[in-house]
Amino acid sequence: MAEEEEEEIRAPLLTGESDASSWDPEALDPSPPGAAAAAATALPETLNNELGIESLDYDPVFSVVHAKTTTIKQNRRLYGYTGATLAKWSITICIGVLVGLIAYVIESSQEFLVTEKKSFAQKTVEGSLILSFLGFAGFSVLLILISSCLVLFWAPPAAGGGVTLVMAYLNGNDIPDFFKLSTLITKIIGTICSISSGLLVGQEAPMVHIGAAIASAMTWMHGSLPSDKDASTKSSRSCWNAKATNFVSASVPRIRWLNLSQDFYNDKDRREFISAGAAAGLAAAFGAPIGGVLYSLEEASSFWSKKVMWRSLLCCTCATMVLASINEWQFSMALPGSMAFRQLKPGFRIRDLPLFAVTSVFAGVLGAFVNIVHDRVDRLRPAATRKFSRLLEVCGITVISVAVMYLLPLALGSCLQVPEGPLPDGKMDEKYWLRYKCSKGEYNDLATLLFSLPRKSMQQLYNMQGVKHQFPTADLAIHTGSVLFLFIIAYGTATPGGIFMPSMLAGASFGACMGTIFQAIFPGENIQPGLHAIVGSTAMLGGVFRASISLVVIMVEGTGGIDFILPIIVAIVVSNWVAHHIYHAGAYEADLERLGGVYFMHSEPPHQLAALTASDIMSPNVICFQEVVPVREVLEVLRNTRHNGFPVLRHTSAENSGAGEKFVGLVLRHQLLLLLEEGLFSEVDSSRQQHRFSLYEKPIPKQMLILEHSMRAYHHYHHPHRRFLSSRPPEVARIEAELARKRNLAEADMAPDKKTKKVVALDLRPFMNRAPLTVRRECSAQRVYVIFRTLGLRHLCVTDSHNRVIGIITRKDIAMAQKQGFQKKSLQHWDSDIRSLVAEASTSETSKNRNKLFNLP
Repeated sequence: MAEEEEEEIRAPLLTGESDASSWDPEALDPSPPGAAAAAATALPETLNNELGIESLDYDPVFSVVHAKTTTIKQNRRLYGYTGATLAKWSITICIGVLVGLIAYVIESSQEFLVTEKKSFAQKTVEGSLILSFLGFAGFSVLLILISSCLVLFWAPPAAGGGVTLVMAYLNGNDIPDFFKLSTLITKIIGTICSISSGLLVGQEAPMVHIGAAIASAMTWMHGSLPSDKDASTKSSRSCWNAKATNFVSASVPRIRWLNLSQDFYNDKDRREFISAGAAAGLAAAFGAPIGGVLYSLEEASSFWSKKVMWRSLLCCTCATMVLASINEWQFSMALPGSMAFRQLKPGFRIRDLPLFAVTSVFAGVLGAFVNIVHDRVDRLRPAATRKFSRLLEVCGITVISVAVMYLLPLALGSCLQVPEGPLPDGKMDEKYWLRYKCSKGEYNDLATLLFSLPRKSMQQLYNMQGVKHQFPTADLAIHTGSVLFLFIIAYGTATPGGIFMPSMLAGASFGACMGTIFQAIFPGENIQPGLHAIVGSTAMLGGVFRASISLVVIMVEGTGGIDFILPIIVAIVVSNWVAHHIYHAGAYEADLERLGGVYFMHSEPPHQLAALTASDIMSPNVICFQEVVPVREVLEVLRNTRHNGFPVLRHTSAENSGAGEKFVGLVLRHQLLLLLEEGLFSEVDSSRQQHRFSLYEKPIPKQMLILEHSMRAYHHYHHPHRRFLSSRPPEVARIEAELARKRNLAEADMAPDKKTKKVVALDLRPFMNRAPLTVRRECSAQRVYVIFRTLGLRHLCVTDSHNRVIGIITRKDIAMAQKQGFQKKSLQHWDSDIRSLVAEASTSETSKNRNKLFNLP
C-alpha cells in the first residue's frame, strides 16, 4: 500500500525511523526556522502537530472516463485548434506583466524609504548623534515589526527568500499555504519593509517566490462542487448536472471573447506556469530575461521541456519590458531591472586573468564560509514555537544593523572629497554621497556605502577605475567584514528577504579591495578595481549558491557588458571548485537537507542506491482494493490509514497462470473521497467475485464526466493549499456524517444483507488509473530513482514474476533508502524469504481477505 504521509502498517524493522513525513515546523522555510512554527499555531490545537507535506500528482490518471473525455475534447476545434495553446500563452503574458508591476512597486517603495531615511540621518546627525540614532532605529524597528508580525502571525510561509521551497514544490512536494494570497501579500509588504528597515537582505529571492505565487494564483480554481443531495428523480438529477456543469465552466481559466474553457489547474500544467513565474521574478530583479530562464532551468525547476523554455522566455521578457517601461515612462532597455548595472566602463587584458583567479579563490572561500557559519548560527536561534522570541530576535538584529551603520563611519570612516563630474550613469547624483560628520564638500566613505541602496553602492564599486578611486583599501576591507557580519545574522530571521544581494555586495566590496591591493603590488599595471568588484560579486555568488551558467548570463545581462564574460566565467569556475572542497553544498542544497518533511529528488541518483534493488526500498505491506469494493471496507481503510495510493486487483480463475489477484490499476485517495462524497454507489452481490462492466462501449454518463473533471481539481475546493488534511481522519468522519445525514446511510446499513447478499459498493473501474507504471522486484534502485524522478511519479508499484503486487515505492521510500543505504539492504536480507512465503500463501486465501496483501504483524 502506498504511503505518502505515514508508514502506519509497515514492518517496524524496515522503517528505521518513526513517522518522518509529519511536517517539521522548523522546516517550512530554510531561512527562518522559527517562522514555520507560526503555521502550526495558526491551526486548531488538534492539528498543531499534524501538518504534513504531500507529493503532487504530476502523473496523469488514464482512466476509462478520462479517455472518453479526451475524445470529446478533441471534437471541440477552432480552425484546427482547441484554443488551449492561445489560452496558455495569454496567461503567461499576464503573469509576466503582473510580475513586472509588482517588481516596480517593491523597487520604488524601498528606494523612497531608504532615501528618506538617509536624508533624515544627514539632517539630524549634525545636531545630536544619539537622537539621530534613536529616531533612525525607531523607524527601522517599526518597519521590521510590520514585516515580522505579518510573517509570524498571519503568513509564516512568507518568511525568508522562498527559493528553496519553490524548488521543493517544483520537485513534487506540496508546501502548505505557500502560494496562498495572504502569503503573496505578506511577501510583497514584508520585502519592502525588511529592506527599508536596514536589515541586510535582498529582494531577488522574494521576487522568485512572488513570481511563482502569481503564476499559481492565475491557475488556481475557486469554488465548490455542488452535492448531489437527491438523485432519485430525473428533475433533481438534471438540476445537479446543471449546477455542476456551471461550476466546471466557471472554475477554469477562460478567454471569454473566444468562448473557450481550458482547465489549467492540474498539478502538471500548474508546474509549467510556476516555473515561468519563478523565472520572471528573477528576470525582473536583474533585468536579465535569458538569465531568468536559465536560472529556472538550473536551480528552480526539476522538470523542463522546450515549451516550458519558450513560455518562461516570454514571461521573463514581458516582466522586464513592463519594468523598463515604467522606470523610463517609455520603453527602454537601458534600465530593465531593479538590480541592473549599465554603462560600466572597466576593461581588462588577458594577462589579468591570473589576478581574477586569485580574487575568485578568496571570494569562493568567503562564500563557503557564509554557508558554514549560517549552519552553525541557525542552530542557536530561538525555538520555532517561541514566536515572541523570534520577534525580539529580528528587532535586536535590526538595532545592531543600525548601530553598525552609525558607529563604523564615526570610528573608522574616512572623509574624502566629493568627486567632480558626472557619475557612470550619466547624471550628477549628489544625494548618493553622505557627508555624515565630514566637512562641506566631503563625504564619509563608510557612511555612504552603508546608508545607500545596495545596488547604488555596487554600481559605484563596479565603476572604480584607475588609481584615484572613491573608496580606500582599508575602508573597503572594513565594509566587507561588516557586510558579512550583518548578512550572516540577518540570514535566517523571521522576515521576508533573500541572500542574493548581500552576497553580491560583500563580493563587490571584497573584489574592489583586492583590486586596490593588486594596484599597490603591481603599480605599473593598469588594474581596474571595478572589474575585480564584478569578479568578486560573481565569485561570491558561485561560492554561496554553486550555480554556473545562469549566474554567468545574469551578470553579463545585468552589467550590460559582453566584454566581461571571460572574467565572469573564470570567477564562476574557480569559486565553485574552491567552495565545493570546503563545504559540500550550496545554500539551497544545504537548506533542502534541513527540511525534515520535504524529500527533494536531485537530477542524478545517489550512489547509496547502487547496490540496492526495488524490493530493498519498497514498502512491502500493500493494501489493495477489488475493482468493486464495499463502501464499508473503503471507509475503514481510509479511516485507519493516511495512504494516498491503492492498487486495484481483479480476481482471476484458477486455470490461469498466477491465479488469484491480477493487478489492473491504481486508485488515489482523493478519488475515493470524492466518490464517497458524491454517493456514486451501487448494490452488488457480495458472493460474486466478478462483475460485468460495459462502460467501454456505452456513452459515459454526464455525471461521471463531471466527477472525473472534479477529481483532477479535487484539492482546489477541498482544503485549498492544505491538501494533507484530506489524508486525516476528520475528513473521513465528515464524509461518514454526510452519508448518515443526507442519505440515511449508516455503517450498519453498509453491511451485506443476510438474505439477498447485497452490499453497498463502489465501482472503481471507470475512474482508476488503468496504466500505472510498475517495476520488477529485481530492478536496480538507481533505475527506480531515474524513472521516479524523470516521470514525476507519486507511486511506483513493484511486482513479482507473476505480475502480483508485492510492494509500492513512494518519494519517502527512496529518501529513506538513500539515508540508510547498505544498512537497509543488510536488514532486509533475512526478511526476503519470509515475504516470499507470505506472497505464495496469499494466493490461496479466500476472496474476503484478498483486499490486504502481506499484512505482516
